[in-house]
Amino acid sequence: MPTFSFIVLSYQSGHYLRGCLESLFALEGSDYEVILADNGSSDGAPQAAVRDFPDLRFVDNGANLGYAGGNNAAAKTARGQWLCFINPDVLVHGHWLDAMRAAISAFPDTHIFTSLQIDPADPSRLDGAGDGMTVFGFPFRMGYGQPRPRDLMVSEVFSPCGAAFVIERRLFEALNGFDERFFLYCEDADLGYRARLTGERTLLIPEAVVEHIGSATLGARSDVALYHGYRNRIWLYVKNTPSAVIALTIVPHIVFSLSMALKDVWKGRGSVVVRALRDAFEGMGAVMRDRQYVQTTRTLSAGALLRQLTWNPRVILRRGLDLRRPK
Repeated sequence: MPTFSFIVLSYQSGHYLRGCLESLFALEGSDYEVILADNGSSDGAPQAAVRDFPDLRFVDNGANLGYAGGNNAAAKTARGQWLCFINPDVLVHGHWLDAMRAAISAFPDTHIFTSLQIDPADPSRLDGAGDGMTVFGFPFRMGYGQPRPRDLMVSEVFSPCGAAFVIERRLFEALNGFDERFFLYCEDADLGYRARLTGERTLLIPEAVVEHIGSATLGARSDVALYHGYRNRIWLYVKNTPSAVIALTIVPHIVFSLSMALKDVWKGRGSVVVRALRDAFEGMGAVMRDRQYVQTTRTLSAGALLRQLTWNPRVILRRGLDLRRPK
């Protein structure tokens, strides 16, 4: 049985998909499998991949299940001990798997590892270095657009970035995978948040480098991205944040949410914002039921969580790095 199961989820991914799969099959070793799951694409790219990569395992989801549902479906077919979720607009560098193997061996008490993402148009700049969580409950991709540091060490981050990360299958199943209610956006932060509340941590492995184009299918500020971003940030905050932390952060959370909403309304995106906020509150009953389970099963104290959030305004505004030395 393979040690690693690479899971690539496609949806109208076009020519990006071929490059991603080529980079995966070029990795050294025979201890991995590559699974392509497709969410009902009509561009022909998945069918071409099945034809051109005979060792590829294919999962046809038959419809657009979103990032969360599509990856969950693929994960159920995986045979590896470690699940490697890779976006189709990612190119994995040749030493990526060696770096992850070494990290797993060096940190046997850690079960989530995330990649260093660089900008393919400018390799001197980061696309991301794991995800952070602001003190007022907003997730953010750390280091996005910032110069790539030369001296990065293995570091603890709040949660993995869904573009390229590894999680032990046992933990993924214990967490019931991605929350399919999110559909797409913030589902990686939600998974990492829930893992952290049970005492897990995520480590950034700087030697595990990928190139990430980012928003290649939907666009960074498309209506779909905007809608799910607003809705899912509210659900993420309400579902996972302990009551004591909510009491301290609810005012800045509301202030930042409203300031962002007003800016998008000013830009003519008001209908998308209103629909997202409406749907967030209409779905709050189910989210509150999930919250009850998350909060009654968490082992991390509110005080410990507060110490793991990003407080520095400069880091938050610049999407800087808030890296912690692993203990």
